[in-house]
Order: sequence, then C-alpha cells, then structure tokens
Amino acid sequence: MVNLGNVMHIDTSAKLYERKHTGIAFKLVSDGSHKGLALRIQLKKELEKNLEANHDYARIYAICIYYLIKDDLNNFDTLVICGDECFLYVKRYLDVLFSDCPEYFKKNVISIGDLRKILGDNNLRSKANNIANSYRKRALRTTHRQQKGIPLNVVRTNYTAVETKWIEIEEKLSSFTD
Repeated sequence: MVNLGNVMHIDTSAKLYERKHTGIAFKLVSDGSHKGLALRIQLKKELEKNLEANHDYARIYAICIYYLIKDDLNNFDTLVICGDECFLYVKRYLDVLFSDCPEYFKKNVISIGDLRKILGDNNLRSKANNIANSYRKRALRTTHRQQKGIPLNVVRTNYTAVETKWIEIEEKLSSFTD
C-alpha cells in the first residue's frame, strides 16, 4: 500500500468551456473540509474575449486552483487534480504560479488517472465532485439560500484577480525562455 499522506482532491462541476456557471472546489479526504469558488458565465466570456482564454482553459483552471490552495498548503501532502483540463499544462502553470513557494514543491501533485493506477481502482471518482457542484449552484448567491445545506467556504474571485495571475504566468514563462 502506497502512503499518500493527507490527500486533497480538486474537481470542477462543469467544464470551463461550457456555457454555464462552473464550480471548482477542493476536499480534504482526511477531515472532509473543503473550499471552493464559482465562475459566472459572464466572467468566463470576458476572459475568453480579453485574454483569449478559450485557447488555454488549463491556465484558468490552474489559476483557480492556486487561489483555492495557496492558504492551505500545510493541510495536505498529495494533491489530486481531476482531468477536466490537460493535467500536464495545469501542473506546469501551477509550478509557475508557486515558483517562489518552496512549500508547494514538497507536495505530490498527481492526476486522478495516476491515483487510479496507484490504488489499482479504475472506478475511483473524485472526492470533490459533489462539493464542486454545490459551489457551482450556491456560491454565487448572496441570500440566505446559500447557507442551506452544507456550509460553504467560498473564495471570491473576479476578472482582475484572474487577469493578474494570467499576466504573471505569461511573464514568468517568457523569462524562462529568454
């Protein structure tokens, strides 16, 4: 049996290119704690238009993951990223975003497919799937309806926050190639 330590799953409720709200959330397997965010359709359209993000959904996914886990790096040993976008690109962008954070590089970052191979369970599903759907449905609400059911730990994000990290990735990648 492989020891993965504290495992954190990250999943989305809808693909980033789909014309509906997208919830992205993590869930710690050890204690069930979670955090998530939701991207409005309008925000995704703005990103596609202004940043040409429709060619690089993996970068948006990595930026959202960055905002979700940056304050929780001490809570997990293995990060399992679901295959909603190309894992290799998501991992590359995460490495760039966390390039100044040695704590991140101590983590084992794997895809859900790799976890299936490690555990020998081809039917393994993400532990964050259902909670990501809760964030998609309820995180954008500001009324009391958001608080019904599982209490949410919402990370608020907006166009400026995503754009800042988008540009940071571009600058760091261009400095690596120079």
